[in-house]
Amino acid sequence: MVFVSFNGKLYPSDAPLFLAQNRSFRYGDGLFETLKVLNGQPVLSAFHFDRLWLGMHMLQISQPVGFTREFLLETIIGLCKANDLLQAARVRLAVFRNDDNIAEFVIETIPLPPDANLLNEKGWSLELYPFARKSCDALGNLKTANYLIYILAGLYAKEKAVDECLVLNTENNICDGSKANVFLVHHNEVYTPALHQGCVNGVMRRYLVEQLKDIGITVHQREISEQFLLEADEVFVTNAITGMRWISSYRNKQYRNEIVKDIYQKTVATLFK
Repeated sequence: MVFVSFNGKLYPSDAPLFLAQNRSFRYGDGLFETLKVLNGQPVLSAFHFDRLWLGMHMLQISQPVGFTREFLLETIIGLCKANDLLQAARVRLAVFRNDDNIAEFVIETIPLPPDANLLNEKGWSLELYPFARKSCDALGNLKTANYLIYILAGLYAKEKAVDECLVLNTENNICDGSKANVFLVHHNEVYTPALHQGCVNGVMRRYLVEQLKDIGITVHQREISEQFLLEADEVFVTNAITGMRWISSYRNKQYRNEIVKDIYQKTVATLFK
């Protein structure tokens, strides 16, 4: 039997947990984190909880008694153990506001494929989502339950038979991807959309920005136009589950991956051991 955790208690994964009045269902009034568990421990859990706590503060969702980082870690590990997924799991932690303005949560786990810890051998193809723009405000940095533009971008990627689709912001600059943050390599330096451009403040993005500086690679956080995407030498995307995925093409533009491979070996590969 597969279990989920609802407010810290285990339930069968097919058990009904919510009423129709649930605010996350009605209004997208909540947040979520997607964590990777390897060898019994969540990867970069401090970064995930930093973002979650900031999001709850910004959305003014009150914490229930005992809702601590330590409690969530214990609950996540306990659920992975119950589902026999301590070695490798994708964990989704969803937090939402109840009618008393207090946080409730659900945690789910799914197994990870073996290649989730490896850099992709075949490069991903890329497209731009043309039909909506993301706002450049502080809420854009959060992973809220209102994820519609990313869902639509993901569907557009499938329609166009590409691996990832980038979302533009209201300034027509690149924001992020449907499931990842985006990085460009140009003249041996790395560029990524700044947080004020409305991108999700990704956990792997934060980790890489810090690590790249430590290994002597200059990182620029700034506006990224489509033209600059076309001028880049290499492109990669990041998220907490797959780490890094290198991009081989955007329409007719082709990209290399020599620097991407070096970055991966010096940063993400060591994190996923």
